[in-house]
Amino acid sequence: MHSRRRYLSFAATALAIVSACEGARADATCKYIDAEGRVTFANVPIKNARRVLCFDPVPDRAPAPKQRADAPPRRASPDTSGNVKIDPETQRRRDLDRRGILERELAEERALLDEANRNASAGRYDTSAQGQSRVRAFEEAVARHSKNVEAIQRELLSVR
Repeated sequence: MHSRRRYLSFAATALAIVSACEGARADATCKYIDAEGRVTFANVPIKNARRVLCFDPVPDRAPAPKQRADAPPRRASPDTSGNVKIDPETQRRRDLDRRGILERELAEERALLDEANRNASAGRYDTSAQGQSRVRAFEEAVARHSKNVEAIQRELLSVR
């Protein structure tokens, strides 16, 4: 009887936590980073990963206005250039949002790089096989985070 009561208490607590976490931003897509530095984008929480940033969903577009029955249908001229015309203010806001996201990602990636460098340098004096294996893993993490920092910096240069 006592174990059943404890189980029910645990289940109620778990349900409350899950509903609180999911109810807050259930419709948002979030960026998660796990312990190995892998980045995942999902709209549900990822186990053993920390949530870094959430994005609000894109609002639905308004339906196109209906044409009058007596008006002949207009034919749209095909845009062969592939360019879509966007309001300059909208584009400016998008560019600012993109720059902000990239700058946050760069700061996070630099922090991960610093941590990987510290871990790699701390384990260099461990001569055991297991210690050397850990050092190799940290050095691979350093290389991966260095590449990510360079890629984000290149991307920042392309933002208007």
